[in-house]
Amino acid sequence: MQAPLTDMRSSRQSARDTASLRWPGDAQSRVPAWIYSDPEIFAREMQVFHHGPTWNLVAAECELPVAGSWKRSSIADKSVLVTRDQNGEIHVMENRCTHRGIALCWKHRGQSRSIVCPYHNWTFDLKGALKGVPFEHGTKGAGGMPESFDKAQHGLRKLAVTVRGAAVWASFSDNPPAFEDYVGPVLPVMDRITTNRRPKLLGTSRQVIDCNWKLWMENARDGYHATLLHTFLPAFGLLQPDTPMGQITPHEGHVITGQYLPVRDKTAADPTAAARPAGSRFLLNDMDVVTTAHDEFGDNQNIGFQLFPGAMYRQHLNIPSYRQIIPRGPRRTEVQWTIFGDESDDEEMTLLRLKQANLVGPAGFVLVEDSEVLAKIQASVESYPESVQVTEMGGSDAGKTQRLVAENGIRAFYTYYRAAMGL
Repeated sequence: MQAPLTDMRSSRQSARDTASLRWPGDAQSRVPAWIYSDPEIFAREMQVFHHGPTWNLVAAECELPVAGSWKRSSIADKSVLVTRDQNGEIHVMENRCTHRGIALCWKHRGQSRSIVCPYHNWTFDLKGALKGVPFEHGTKGAGGMPESFDKAQHGLRKLAVTVRGAAVWASFSDNPPAFEDYVGPVLPVMDRITTNRRPKLLGTSRQVIDCNWKLWMENARDGYHATLLHTFLPAFGLLQPDTPMGQITPHEGHVITGQYLPVRDKTAADPTAAARPAGSRFLLNDMDVVTTAHDEFGDNQNIGFQLFPGAMYRQHLNIPSYRQIIPRGPRRTEVQWTIFGDESDDEEMTLLRLKQANLVGPAGFVLVEDSEVLAKIQASVESYPESVQVTEMGGSDAGKTQRLVAENGIRAFYTYYRAAMGL
């Protein structure tokens, strides 16, 4: 019987000598297509980045509102648990029973005083310590675990944890870099999220896209396509090709982006008219989605950042959100969105945030096209793994830019990526 096409393709790529792969000549502005589907490259990425000495987004802190809260999360292919213990301290640990290896929690989130394995009922506290083993001393005085068995040696493996910027960050590394050093110049932007604020969870969404994780990360820092693919943005005056868009690529593959909030004349019949292209006549049933923008942070800016390897924060008008990018294989990526407001919000502000939440997410007015395009790119690069992509818009350097129509962020991504991967 003929092998399935996907199996044949994987076999061909696995047989290739990964060590012989070479980056194209003009390294800063060329990207080889084989990096998006080669299984050996993907396996190495997981070890170098997601399972290595990096910090990974695993939850928004507001997803763990009270003692006993827990969330099932992921760092790439590894399932983890994020918990808040009875003292309010946050922990991250492997979602894997130390007895036979089954996943402990199957739901996305919950609240309990302990974690009980569904298989043999081994019980762990919210710090990961093993507290109970059924029939540890046998039945009727016979059997049970040997006297040498020590529950203290069989707790869940704990990850390094940092809580910063309204989010929980974790690392598999036994010796991760100091978080402040790792994020570097991103830190003030991250701290801006919680300055005089108490984030409140408004909702979450998830989607799976048939594309390599790097395609999603590139797309999120690519201003060139913003007003071309996402026609909603210029149609409603949210973004134009000549909109000043600051983008800084400080270090470690991270990026900071920022733009000024749109100025609206709320007294006009169509407050977006002055910022729209000539002839644009689109309207929404509720124009608050695109016309209202409160300057919550006192700096008149929409600011965001991308933290390598798989986290993004973005403020769209008055709806801030975290996005967790989870590789599910060389050809599949899960994106988890967490949107939040503030504990001080009144009903009117909460309603505005929920309206503007329609801008983002899997079916958002602004972002719905991305998943379709990225899946199409994936199919193409797999068909032509020898092809080379060009990223020269805005020049060939990887430094900061004040232009929206530029690919500096992609060039910076691969400058760091190549150095870390040894390619």
